[in-house]
Amino acid sequence: MSIQEFSQLPLDEMTNYLWDHGVCISQRLANKKAVVCIFQIDGFFVEAIYSSKDNRVERIQPIIELREWDAYVDCLIRSVIYQS
Repeated sequence: MSIQEFSQLPLDEMTNYLWDHGVCISQRLANKKAVVCIFQIDGFFVEAIYSSKDNRVERIQPIIELREWDAYVDCLIRSVIYQS
């Protein structure tokens, strides 16, 4: 599936596809109310935003631009350092 096809799916179908085909590569806590996970799916990346309160997916959005990776740089650096 392409990123464009994935982006056109309703949230529940995106979520199901994410669970079936995605790999979580990083996660972070955002403003104590949400957990944001980055998934790799079919050669592209998406953010899945989970409500800490409801424990459900609130939004899934593709990561297209380089600036959208900024929030993950520290997590990825720590991951590389601790794996060494």
